Order: sequence, then C-alpha cells, then structure tokens
Amino acid sequence: MITRRALVDPLARQPLKTSTNILRAASIIPRCTFGSTASSAAADKTSSTWKLAKVPHRGVVQVSGRDTVKLLQGLVSNDVKALDSTTLTHQPPNMVYAGFMNPQGRMLADVFIHRQPANQDGSPRWLLDIDSRTLPSLVAFIKKFKLRSKVKLTDLSTDYHVVQAWDSNSQAPPTIAEKLSIDPRSPSIGYRGVLSAAEILDVAAAASTVDGLEYTLHRITNGVAEGALDFPQASSLPLENNLDYMHGVDFRKGCYVGQELTARTHHTGVVRKRIVPLSFYLAGTPPPASIHDVDPAFPHQLPTHLAEIRSKPISTASEAATKPARGKAAGKFTSGVYNVGLACLRLEQVRRWADSSSADPNSKHDALEFSVLSADGETTLLARPWIPSWWPHDQPVPSDQDT
Repeated sequence: MITRRALVDPLARQPLKTSTNILRAASIIPRCTFGSTASSAAADKTSSTWKLAKVPHRGVVQVSGRDTVKLLQGLVSNDVKALDSTTLTHQPPNMVYAGFMNPQGRMLADVFIHRQPANQDGSPRWLLDIDSRTLPSLVAFIKKFKLRSKVKLTDLSTDYHVVQAWDSNSQAPPTIAEKLSIDPRSPSIGYRGVLSAAEILDVAAAASTVDGLEYTLHRITNGVAEGALDFPQASSLPLENNLDYMHGVDFRKGCYVGQELTARTHHTGVVRKRIVPLSFYLAGTPPPASIHDVDPAFPHQLPTHLAEIRSKPISTASEAATKPARGKAAGKFTSGVYNVGLACLRLEQVRRWADSSSADPNSKHDALEFSVLSADGETTLLARPWIPSWWPHDQPVPSDQDT
C-alpha cells in the first residue's frame, strides 16, 4: 500500500468554487510578513511583477529506491535518465515533463518529475507532481509494473505543494530562479516547483501571491493543457494533447508503456486533432480580438466537460445546403474559465474559422463557424479557436480526407 504521511497542511485552504463545467480557484498562498531572514527575497519583490500561485488539483508522490530510474524510464514518455546523476551539482534539480500511457497508447496522466537529493544510502529520490484526482489510480498503475523492484511510493501531498510563478515581461528574480525550475511546456508559462511550506514563504517574498484561478487563466490563455479534465484518462492520445509540442516526449529514448502508438503517430506525421484555446462569445456580438480578451463577467455557463463542439459553413454558396442544420462534429470541450477554454479540435476545421458577422457570406467558401451549448442547455455559444504562437510553424495541417 502507498504510505500516507498524516501531517496537517500548513497552508490555509480555500474551498473550491466550481460548477459542472469550470475549473475555479484552489488554495491561496497566504500573504506573509518577513523578517531579516527574507531580506534578499524581499528585495527581489520590490520591483517584481511576478505572480506566484499554488497549482489547483495537484498531488505529490515520492518515488525512491535503487530501481526508481529504471522503473520510471519504462513508464513515462520522456527521458528520465537525462536527469539521473549520482550527485546534484545545483539546487534545485531540474525536472522532466512527461506523460503516463496505458499499453494501448492512451494517456493516463501528465506528470512533472522532480529530481531530489539522494537518500542517505545513495539511492535516488524523485517527486511526482500529478493530478490529485487521478493520483490513486496512477499509483495503482505504477504498482502493476513495480513487481519486485526496489522502489517505495509515498504520498507527500500534505508535506509539499506544487507552485507556479510567471511573468511574461521580465527576468525571474533570483529567489524564483533558484528555488523553481523552468516549465518547458511553453515560453511564457513560467517556473514550476514542488516546495515545502517554509520554501513557499521564501519564494512568495519575491512575487505577488495569487489564487489558483489566476494560474488556470494564465495557462488556458497560453494554450497549455493540464490535468484530468484536459487529458481524459485512457481516452486521449499524447500527441493530440500536444505533449510533443510541450517537450513531454522523447522519441529517441526507447521502449516504454504505450510507446508503439505514440511513435507510429509521430513518424506518420498525421495528427488530425489537437488541444487549442478558445474564446467564447454570443451570436450578434463581435468575437474577441485576442485569447487574452478575458471577460470575468461573461454571463453564461460554459459547456459541460467533453461537450461536443460543432462547425457549420458560413457561405451560402458552399456545402451548407448539403450539411445538417447542426453542422458536423469538430471536437470536444475540456475545460474553461470565464469566456475562455480549451478544446480538442480537428485542425483542418480550426484553420477554416471565420467571423460570420463581418465576412462576406460568399467570399470565403470554406469558412466555418463553431458553436456549442452552454451547460444549462439554454444558450448556444459561438467559439473562436486560436493557434498558440509557440507551436512549431512548419507542422502540416492534415485534411479530414488524409489517410
């Protein structure tokens, strides 16, 4: 059985404000006053515009023992050995972003793997930053492959907390750069770390502390998917989830569980669907000009999890006459907040989006409009998809007819 440390969470927790379709706030990192021991961090904060948040819905599992690297290397999509060394030459250790897949190549969970100082006997020790909602099932999955390996799993979710720091316009203060690791998923997503309560206080002195909702909003507007809602367990594919774009897959590392389908998809170069950010708006109103045009007062519920998003042609001279009134399936909504969200959509349809209110109905014969029902089923929301600027620019957009 997994060992659970019965310690009190040293950080105050704020109840989640959730609906059926939306990921709201999680615990708030408390604002604190600091004495002379935090003078250097306080100096960092003087001119800092950096934000620090406790990441919602994340748990921490320690994996330790002499067979740890071998076990993890055979289970995750990235190269754990890249961080494996007998001694750490810097603090904190870097981290690896990766995914767990089942034998059929379907994604089970995303994970950040943080290398920690070795145990007293020299055996390696790692911290897994994973979604707390899938933590029990993921631990059970790991144990299926553990067998007689010298590996111990310990739930440290009450000892450690996952935090994210970000600011797109300035260099990280020394305290943040020293305590956290660069998050590889996108250029603007920031720094990430697994810290104790005392370590969080040090980092918080160099940034403005905000709640988990603000991190979720930052992540969504950057087109970065995360956790159980965006990666439905055992049903989505890692490349559809952008794990390759987010530096979560090493195609040279060799075999791991689920590797065959992932490698075959990569080498064929055909990924028809990917997770993209969306802006929601209403018919008769102009679509947002940017994914960063966020409306906290958006008056309608967002869609339910995995609600179907459909597309219809704008042009009256195109295929409109031959298509059903509801249009055709474009993909599924995964998560959102306010008037923005993420969805796994067909890329061939994403590139055909157009604003029906401003386009000449006959000028763009292949233009599409996207729509989805709100959670209460009473409102049709229009959706504008975006291609994140950090995506590779040389990637082909496959047609639905590609084989």
